[in-house]
Amino acid sequence: MRIPDLFFVIINPTVRLLLRSPLHRFWSHSLMLITFTGRSSGRVYTTPVRYLRSGDAIWAFTSVENQWWRNLGNGAPVRLRLQGSEHAYRAEAITDAPERVRAALAEFLVHFPQDAPYYDIRMDAERHPLGADLDRAATRTVWVQAYLQ
Repeated sequence: MRIPDLFFVIINPTVRLLLRSPLHRFWSHSLMLITFTGRSSGRVYTTPVRYLRSGDAIWAFTSVENQWWRNLGNGAPVRLRLQGSEHAYRAEAITDAPERVRAALAEFLVHFPQDAPYYDIRMDAERHPLGADLDRAATRTVWVQAYLQ
């Protein structure tokens, strides 16, 4: 089930608060905070996102309609709060490789099938993403990769 976007005005500040508190343990196994500086404004922003560790990388995904990822040029400095600790990372937003985004998003959904509705992806009876939905989503999804500095 997808939570209507309107509710994220309340949910995101609450999740930011929880992930910075001692209660983070209940959520920080799959949710993190990414802090970055706006390209034009110079303001500092922090947004909660679901993440997956893949080797040395931290992965997150978002829709191209969301604006925050546009601040992540190649190798943009960010801070990630993961499992109660915050560290400096370098992040990049991948938008120009739908076949790579498709494969990574499919792997992500193995771990978090409940997120499929946010990418308009239906799942089959075995909880695998439908291929056509995954193909379409890969062209509208941004794959964020972050590496420790």
